[in-house]
Amino acid sequence: MNDAKQNRKDDQRRVAQEKRKRRTNRSVNGNVADWAAVDGELLAKAVAAVARDGGALRLGYTRDGGAYAVGVYGDGDPFTEYVPPNDDIAEYLRGLIDDYQN
Repeated sequence: MNDAKQNRKDDQRRVAQEKRKRRTNRSVNGNVADWAAVDGELLAKAVAAVARDGGALRLGYTRDGGAYAVGVYGDGDPFTEYVPPNDDIAEYLRGLIDDYQN
């Protein structure tokens, strides 16, 4: 591939990334899925509870950034659960901890 084609692709990729950064999908009540705002101690407890059973968590967002995405590994087939920003992510994590501690 020549440099001009590669530069054009890189430019298109940068534009798409900037659009994703600017796009903030808020729920109807204005909440935004934001892992930085989640209680770190509670998150660490959830990771520890799942890891204790040999599993792992993958944290992310839905493709559009509008909800939390929690991938669970080591509990049968891997799966992803989606938590909308208007749901209580702390409550979800407490439930996850309870599920893996019992």
